[in-house]
Amino acid sequence: MEEIWSCIESRADALQAGLLERAKTLIDEFCAYEYASQADFSDLSRVNIAYTTVGDEDIPLQVHVDLEGYKIERKLDGKPLDARQYSSLQELIENELEGLDFQELVAVSDAEIQTALASAKKEAAFAELPVYRQNAAYASEHGELEQYRVSHQANIACKEAIEQSIDQNYDGRRLAKGTADKVMQKFGSERVMYVLANTIQQKGWDGRFHPYNKDWAKTVDIPPNPDSFGFERNCEFVVDSHAGLTDLFVSQARREVERQPRASVREQLKQAQEKVEKKSPVQASPKKKEPER
Repeated sequence: MEEIWSCIESRADALQAGLLERAKTLIDEFCAYEYASQADFSDLSRVNIAYTTVGDEDIPLQVHVDLEGYKIERKLDGKPLDARQYSSLQELIENELEGLDFQELVAVSDAEIQTALASAKKEAAFAELPVYRQNAAYASEHGELEQYRVSHQANIACKEAIEQSIDQNYDGRRLAKGTADKVMQKFGSERVMYVLANTIQQKGWDGRFHPYNKDWAKTVDIPPNPDSFGFERNCEFVVDSHAGLTDLFVSQARREVERQPRASVREQLKQAQEKVEKKSPVQASPKKKEPER
């Protein structure tokens, strides 16, 4: 009986392996035709097959195939747009991969573009929004509930942006340079670091966070914020990406913050030097007059 089951499993594995090779071949043929290059199969859950920009604002649109989860996913401006899910690799091949068409893959409606623009505008507003560092009880007592709510929503949006950024910029080996900086540009370094410190504080039990980052997180004052049922509201903006990848993001973000003051000092010195030069201009040597042509 065991031999029979072993034979059945071997045949199933062989069939799945054959389907996977068929899927790879179809994707490679599509990429060779559209881009004169081969596809990257280093991460079977995220095989990129299309990229373009849409609208007058050149909003990035990405399309990738998940050969492990049997679906095609699209992201507009880094955020999930839609996904077409199938129950098997065979269905994915028959319904999608055998008829890949670039124009169909990147087709978006005006409404979807407007939604992306509205989201980008909202993120731009987050960058200027100060972090509210008190809990809901304090805000209620001091008539600052609106400031608290707006800041809390920004914290949640920031944590989602961090998760998306990690997902998009980890290639299976390393986190791309500048990943943290991009999120900081959208939400400000203060909020990003606040969200990261809160994440480590809430997951202090997780050994995948480096002690160096745990010690740093303890220095950030984040008051407990329970609701009427005892649920900790601060858990709402905990980054839920893989802890090891989140730790890489934290380290990168901390390096970026440490770099910023030095850059600021250099800029201040440069501006001071320019002021001195304007006050004490050096007389330029007369230019040699060239003969008329």
